[in-house]
Amino acid sequence: MKDVTLGRQRPMVVGPVLAAVDAISTACMWLGYGLVIAITCALFYEVVARYVFLAPTMWAQDLSITAQIWFTYLGMAYVLRRREMIRITAVAALLGPTGRRIVEAFALLSILAFSLMAVYFAWGVIADSLRLGRRQPTMLELPNWIAEIPVLLGFALLALQALAELIRLPFQPAPDFSPGGEHAVEEEPGK
Repeated sequence: MKDVTLGRQRPMVVGPVLAAVDAISTACMWLGYGLVIAITCALFYEVVARYVFLAPTMWAQDLSITAQIWFTYLGMAYVLRRREMIRITAVAALLGPTGRRIVEAFALLSILAFSLMAVYFAWGVIADSLRLGRRQPTMLELPNWIAEIPVLLGFALLALQALAELIRLPFQPAPDFSPGGEHAVEEEPGK
């Protein structure tokens, strides 16, 4: 089976739940692209308003920072799915297929455990912000929960994606931790 999003052959165990997790991760990636475009437009508008019309906005910076928080946290699951998170693979590259699977399983379990812990604490922070009516100390004074919810959602999605990848792990080839990196650039012919 070819995973079009990842662009490579990938034997997969794909049930409706795993497919839904992947679809949510991909949707969040596209949402992230949209947020980056929105940030670019807002900041461009702010520059023009400030330096051409001498009328700066009070919303562009706050909304841009909030959108950046949203796309950063919502993108974590997709980055894990693509295996593009930072890894230290010096020792793992020396292991055989079984050892590499064990290292990968440990990494995914660690991500899952940390993500669940982050969801638990984020829930408490959001509940406090709602209960106390906390607001950001900026001109726009957005409620804090608007910038806190993506932490909860992002780590919840990361936990789901880690679990999905953990379920798939025994059914796909062992991870390749080559010394040149997983995405090493192939040398051009003649060099």
